[in-house]
Amino acid sequence: MNISPQSHRNSNFDFLRLFFASLVIVSHSFPLTGKEEILDLITNKQESFGSLAVSCFFILSGYFIFISLKNSKTIENYLWKRFLRLFPALIVLVVFTLLVIPLVYHGSNIFTESSYYSYGPNVLSLYKVQYYINGVFEHNPYPRAINGSLWSLSYEFTLYLVLAFLFFLRQRKLLFYLILAVFVISYFFFQFHPGFLSAYTSKIFLDSGQLYKLTMYFFAGSLLSFINFGKINTLFIRILLVITLVLSFYFPVYKFVAPIISPLLVMMIGSLYTPWISKISQKLGDISYGVYIYGFLLQQLLMEYFDLNAFLLTSISLPLTYIFAYLSWHLVEKKMQKYKNLI
Repeated sequence: MNISPQSHRNSNFDFLRLFFASLVIVSHSFPLTGKEEILDLITNKQESFGSLAVSCFFILSGYFIFISLKNSKTIENYLWKRFLRLFPALIVLVVFTLLVIPLVYHGSNIFTESSYYSYGPNVLSLYKVQYYINGVFEHNPYPRAINGSLWSLSYEFTLYLVLAFLFFLRQRKLLFYLILAVFVISYFFFQFHPGFLSAYTSKIFLDSGQLYKLTMYFFAGSLLSFINFGKINTLFIRILLVITLVLSFYFPVYKFVAPIISPLLVMMIGSLYTPWISKISQKLGDISYGVYIYGFLLQQLLMEYFDLNAFLLTSISLPLTYIFAYLSWHLVEKKMQKYKNLI
């Protein structure tokens, strides 16, 4: 079964990824300046901009990675493409981090710190992410954390592996029902038993509740790859979905409603074609991953030297991160895509 996704050039998907990556930076600007996150306050801790953005990332990832799986020649080809998408840019980020961190080290000698040498291997393991190096960012409003955004990579990679089990299934209806079953099961455990199997997931440094949540959104995206939005993707329906989400905060039932409404809304908006929006992502390239992995580190570096409020930190760190992400895409990520069919 060969599946063709909506062309990136004729849709809003690339822009949505960039928007959600930028929203993570907005979200982090509050705790990194010692303030409470604004959406967290408004919704009485039902949702934050960062959590919303990551959930939407996983919706889009579930959609496109499932399509990539079914269009891959072999299971090895699928896994190779996933490796190329995650690791080359991450390796460059780690090298950059280890080069710049000594400049903000407060101590006698960073090269005698064992945590400096363990940082790279732990981050590249994806699962045993190391967030601290002794003597670094210890006096920032959000102390010690070097790159808090990296936590989600292990969950994403885990879901890549889970999805790989579906490679050998070619019957469309069976695939649909299996993906639906995974969505329903993860929805149930996330809502009612988030600690189920936590003793096992913790052994690979995964939080069971977070795993069920992200699995739910990821497979919601995969599930929606079976649906043609052409007939139902109307302005009225999109407005109705937005109103439903807003009202769910008020009642409050957002936790139960969002996993159903959000994937539909994201996919509907993404499958539209808005010329001026699409041109932004076409000119910049697919810089969303770079924005996501560089943002937190650059924000902490800014806070090391300047006393910024959340608004200023957002205003300065966003364009700065775009520059690093642009370089990451054009000098690393895009070049690596030439080798996607090497295996």
